Amino acid sequence: MNKHIEKATLKIIERMEKNRHEYNEAKEWLDDTGYDRYYKKMERLDAEYEELKNFINPEPEGATAAELIELDRLRRTLKDVKSKVFYMECDFPSSSHLIGLKDLLRDV
Repeated sequence: MNKHIEKATLKIIERMEKNRHEYNEAKEWLDDTGYDRYYKKMERLDAEYEELKNFINPEPEGATAAELIELDRLRRTLKDVKSKVFYMECDFPSSSHLIGLKDLLRDV
């Protein structure tokens, strides 16, 4: 499942890079010619870029600064727990408790 997510994320990042390239190209043409069609293209590309960026890194809507700080702290704690479970697996490969922990953390 993670491989599919990584592949999709890479495709989105590639599309974002292509989007920025097209945006810069349209900006150069707008600066040279002044045609509105390039400005409209830049607006469309910018909206698409923001949509892709929010898809990769969604931020909770209406969250306060304190909630965002707490969310960041929880993410770091979860990352630490996952790494500790990985190292525990090396020491105790066939523990039923460890297998249960891995199942809980797999989809988080």
